[in-house]
Amino acid sequence: MQNRRDFLASIALGAAGAALAPAAFAADAAPKAALRFKEGKPFRILQATDLHYIPPTGKDKRGQQVDDMLEKALAEDKPDLAIITGDCVTNSMMEEGWERLAGIFGRHNVPFAAVMGNHDHEGKHSRKSIVEFVSALPGSLTQVGPADVPGYGNYVLPILGPTGDAPRFALWCMDSRAYAADTPLKGVKGIGKYAWFAPNQVEWFRAQAAALRKANGGEPLPGAAFFHIPLPEYDTAWAHGDRKAIGSKNEAVCCPKINSGMFYALVEARGILAAFCGHDHDNDYAAQINGLGLVYGRFTGGTNTYRHWENGVRIIDLAPDGRALRTRTHTLSGKYGPVAEYAL
Repeated sequence: MQNRRDFLASIALGAAGAALAPAAFAADAAPKAALRFKEGKPFRILQATDLHYIPPTGKDKRGQQVDDMLEKALAEDKPDLAIITGDCVTNSMMEEGWERLAGIFGRHNVPFAAVMGNHDHEGKHSRKSIVEFVSALPGSLTQVGPADVPGYGNYVLPILGPTGDAPRFALWCMDSRAYAADTPLKGVKGIGKYAWFAPNQVEWFRAQAAALRKANGGEPLPGAAFFHIPLPEYDTAWAHGDRKAIGSKNEAVCCPKINSGMFYALVEARGILAAFCGHDHDNDYAAQINGLGLVYGRFTGGTNTYRHWENGVRIIDLAPDGRALRTRTHTLSGKYGPVAEYAL
């Protein structure tokens, strides 16, 4: 097994031999290099969200709080992977911002993946060009995704067992898109502000989940989903979930008004432990409804956009067998939030 430094080097060199393509994954879903559990140890993920990153340069130091938070968490929590769930980098400084973030992850030998938020492409760079740029950075496992599925950044990252090529866990990275006005329903009354997962995306998820289940001997493959805009069910889970939510809700759930069925598809897959989102800077709760965890990340950004509390990240520990996870927040001052647990 490669150590993490060799792993990142193989990505930077574009080593074809490092690519993994299990039969259950379409070619566009194969990551650049294998993620693996270590024998008997959890697999740790750092979720950062809503960085709205402006690289600290000259007199403009607004991004320094992001740098400080990432450096602290990467050094202290030692994740195996970082996932950024949208509203990542201020568009006007897209290249500089992403290159600096990749450098931070690289110094800690941590690979990273990203999905887009509703603000990422609000400038001279298109959503597609941003994902293409990020996917080519050293250490990045980000993928553009299949051309026939709406959005950019719909892909699956399998985590293999300590040996062999069999996936033990699947990380579903999906583009929750941006605004309702950009959808085919533009002009329809009452559709709200934010977009929803397109029917084609839901079908893509269901097809991939079915393929993974078949390859796993007919048993659902455990997994977790990562996207930016919360599903409508996040609101219901806070008030009427299977159990009392853990964490804080300090603003309304800013979700789509159209429910296109992604929550149903996640529950139907039977193996998805939890979904992780961002978008609402003042929410960081972990809830559960119909057996599915619905979890906010902790707002990671600095003072250049709204927030009413300390920035931080979310830490996610996957059990060695992939059938359970534990998660809590970690803030810049070093405080850890309460633990939420989800299991099959």
